[in-house]
Amino acid sequence: MQITLSSQQSKALESLAQHGGYALEDAIDTALVLLADEITQQNGADSPGYLSWLEQTRTQIEVGVKAVEQGAVVEADEVLTRLRNKVEAAKAASA
Repeated sequence: MQITLSSQQSKALESLAQHGGYALEDAIDTALVLLADEITQQNGADSPGYLSWLEQTRTQIEVGVKAVEQGAVVEADEVLTRLRNKVEAAKAASA
């Protein structure tokens, strides 16, 4: 799917991505996740599977925060590499 942004939307996206340190695609992905979260919170009863996933994700984040507080960290580059590999594997599996 191709989407055409207005010049104002393009400028806003570029500015937000730059200030947040995101690639444009990552900024859009993040915005979509936040939008989905907002919609799901408004219509939670319609998406129990998503709410379950959201709760599991929040729990995993809490576990990660505690691990960081205890000094158990993984370098950001390693994390990003692992995530990209998972995304690529998922794309290949669904193709």
